[in-house]
Amino acid sequence: MPAMRAARAASALLLAAALGACATGAASDSPGASASLNQAQSGGPGRWELMRWQQPDGTLRPVPHGDNGQPIIFEFNRGIDAAQGTVSGYSGCNRFTGGYGKTGSGMRFDRLAGTRMACMPPRGELEAALLKAMQSPFTTVGTQPSAGSTGRQIVWKTADGDLLQFVEREGVGRRGARVDAQQAGGVEKTVYVDSQRVACSGMGRQTCYRVRENPDGPWSLWYGPIEGLDFEPGVAYTLRVRETRVENPPADASSIRWQLLGVEARTRAN
Repeated sequence: MPAMRAARAASALLLAAALGACATGAASDSPGASASLNQAQSGGPGRWELMRWQQPDGTLRPVPHGDNGQPIIFEFNRGIDAAQGTVSGYSGCNRFTGGYGKTGSGMRFDRLAGTRMACMPPRGELEAALLKAMQSPFTTVGTQPSAGSTGRQIVWKTADGDLLQFVEREGVGRRGARVDAQQAGGVEKTVYVDSQRVACSGMGRQTCYRVRENPDGPWSLWYGPIEGLDFEPGVAYTLRVRETRVENPPADASSIRWQLLGVEARTRAN
């Protein structure tokens, strides 16, 4: 609960700052609007969740996230600080993919395409509004680096004046979720992780990853965690990990430790 309250407080402060910039007519290329978030982020993929959607009249559009439903996710293959790249994710009803690029004042999207599953309101209406907004560039009106348990945040303003607040999520892109590849010790390797965890037995009943080190090899069970991975059921991963030996592990723990160095690929299972 304290972490949730802190996250909400940070969101409120960021949105208030964004509203202040809009109210004062701050130029879109002002330092506050174009500030890079690199002080909290190295290069590489980034995964962002839409947390808040405020319309021009101040009313909030309901957005699914957390325990309320599948969140709206934007996945930038080179991070939001890159000049350009590809973007994919979930737009409220369907999966989408396309291109993105930085502008002098924010972000643009192009070549958008997606699946065509029909959804009932309000999911279908929310998706239609989001995809329509993405046809025009977004203006960055607020940014916030990582602060404790709160991820980096950004507020974009759409061409129609809506404010979309995104928060970076663990597992793909956050520095805190990764290991410095130059640290001494251990062995780097590529591992393939199946799209679903399965029931297994260790000291008791639990769930395990299915993993392999060759894309055509047999699956084996991985009983321990993959430190830094924000696993999403239904998505298969190609990971770069550091493997180290654990001295005198507890009886119910593995003697091998995997730490995430990077996510090389995410593939949604059919």
